[in-house]
Amino acid sequence: MVCIVVLYKHYYWSKFNKEYRKFTFKIKQDYNIILVSVNRFLIKENDEEDLYMKKLVTLMFATAVILTLAACGGNSGTQTTDPGNGFSTNNDLFGDKTVEEWKEYYGDIIDIDEDDNGTPDWQEREMEIVYASHFYDDEDEYNTLFRNALKWADQYDNITVVRDQRFKKSAGDDFAQLELLVAAAQEGTMPDIYYSPLSAEVYDQDLSLDLTPYLRTDEEATFIRQNAMDFMKSYDGEEIYGVAYMSVAQMPAINVGLLKENNIEVPGYDWTYEEYEALREKVGALTDAGNQCIYPGIIDFSQHGPNYFDSIPNGWMGFNLDTQRFDFESAEKFGEWFEQVAEEGDKGWHFYDLEEDQRPTACENFGWPWGDGKQAIDNIWFYSLSFDIDALVGERELEVDIYPMPEAPEGGQTALHAYYDTFSLSYELEQDPVRAQAVYDLAKWLSYGEAGTAARWGLIDDDIAEHGESYDAFIEDGGVEEDWPTVHPSTHLMDYIMGWPITANPTVMENHPFVKGFAEDSAFAIYNFDAFKDPEFQKQLSDPVAYPRQIPAAAKAYTHLNTWDIKEQIRLEGYNYDDIAGDWDEEMNTFLDDYLRNYSK
Repeated sequence: MVCIVVLYKHYYWSKFNKEYRKFTFKIKQDYNIILVSVNRFLIKENDEEDLYMKKLVTLMFATAVILTLAACGGNSGTQTTDPGNGFSTNNDLFGDKTVEEWKEYYGDIIDIDEDDNGTPDWQEREMEIVYASHFYDDEDEYNTLFRNALKWADQYDNITVVRDQRFKKSAGDDFAQLELLVAAAQEGTMPDIYYSPLSAEVYDQDLSLDLTPYLRTDEEATFIRQNAMDFMKSYDGEEIYGVAYMSVAQMPAINVGLLKENNIEVPGYDWTYEEYEALREKVGALTDAGNQCIYPGIIDFSQHGPNYFDSIPNGWMGFNLDTQRFDFESAEKFGEWFEQVAEEGDKGWHFYDLEEDQRPTACENFGWPWGDGKQAIDNIWFYSLSFDIDALVGERELEVDIYPMPEAPEGGQTALHAYYDTFSLSYELEQDPVRAQAVYDLAKWLSYGEAGTAARWGLIDDDIAEHGESYDAFIEDGGVEEDWPTVHPSTHLMDYIMGWPITANPTVMENHPFVKGFAEDSAFAIYNFDAFKDPEFQKQLSDPVAYPRQIPAAAKAYTHLNTWDIKEQIRLEGYNYDDIAGDWDEEMNTFLDDYLRNYSK
């Protein structure tokens, strides 16, 4: 069977913008993977000509999809198992072909071996790979991510890795980081592998190498979770612009000691949203009694609530990933949650909604109810877990536990929300596939690979073996203050752990320090949480709803939005959610349109 690749470009004059507009219509099939994409173009609601073009494109799109599905068998979407060949995958990148079949397909750029000696040329040719990222420490010798890159290079006599000193310090926000990359491209001095600050803009500036061939020819990439794979794809579906090297999620946390003190049953890890609310009601009854300082707290749904409650695709702060528009109006249950939180604030359930003279006298010596042990539920970001647990458990001796997200109510999606941090490879590597494969192997090592993640986490044991478990232990063992490293597991544990890998690979999971756990007599035992051993929680951590950096203008739009302002309008100004949701959609979508109107590739 042969499937035709269609590429149709149409230009037309827009009276509104006084310019030629173009849409590109493409259908292609690679081994039964059907990709249909329409390059975005701007639509002005009152522009009749553009509305006509939108209808035309929609009709052409629908017709072409139907014809293509009929001709090509209609096999699209995630395929977890193919009964014909026993090949299984956690994502939709591979279609119905195995890694070996993809290696044959990409044989002209993968595992090139010009001298036929059985060793790929990338493991023999002398090369220096330039690495660029400001995560984590400025100094190379203390930067755990770069140290792991050096561990990778130590395997190969022909390769050295150097750190691009232009990128060792943060340039400011992600837009400033992007400007540095653009300047490097203009100078012809692009680093080979770099932190990708704004994925859509990096792709649109043609700064990134398409990683599709390298992922399809890697067995370990079959374990990459679908949400991560979707995030790694360019918004038009044409390329994979980078590989996410970690997921950094926000997790629920419960002061189980407070519950026990008040004879409230501690929930299991398989709890539901209904059980979560029932727990809060029990704590809230103590708040209502007014004779003590105690508060229920909440799980923060302010960012991914539209997905959790209403299944809005992605839904981060109301953004619909499918339509690429803000859609608060459709997030009705999310609105109900905001109205509930506002009402609870009025009746005194939220400490920070109370003026000082409204707080119970029992609270007069407290200013942080969660840290003071007076709040039942809160949230912990993965990147700050060691700091928070040190403060809560190590210093304040609270009995706190980490929890999975409770099962969502009917109509919602059970998921954490998280940021993915991403490495991209230089577009210049397209001209040198041997070098490109070497750099990709480094990217894999730094992100989802079994050997690379084990090496990263092995730095914890390496540094403890060299310097002891803590500064005090180091000094007691005869060390001198000047030799104590500025980065050590006892002070910067999350620099070593970084986040949660984007993979379902069981070997990687088994090696994760929080899954393996620390010795009970170790100073690190305070980070032993049974939840991390729970397979469902592991899935939530590796497959979260992602901050949509891969969508043009999304990151810029979020700088214009604080969803808690919606709650404040409800609580302080007396609005219902339905009264203002449409206004927020209009404001945010206008901001998107204005940005895109001036956005140039």
